[in-house]
Amino acid sequence: MEKGKVKVVYDKEEDILYLLFKEGPSYEVIEADPDVHLELDKKGKIMGIEIWNAKQSGLIKKVEKAIAETA
Repeated sequence: MEKGKVKVVYDKEEDILYLLFKEGPSYEVIEADPDVHLELDKKGKIMGIEIWNAKQSGLIKKVEKAIAETA
């Protein structure tokens, strides 16, 4: 994965949005909110963010709108 790039994956079946900033094994997962989980590397830096109930919360529509506005 290119430095400075974010990989975005959405699992429709589970309604989970995943943002990956850095590839590799995660060292720790922190629950920042009941629906937001942060994956950290050994240095405590965020590697990825997992957002549960993304569509249900309205986040997916907001992300789609933001993408459309930048295109």
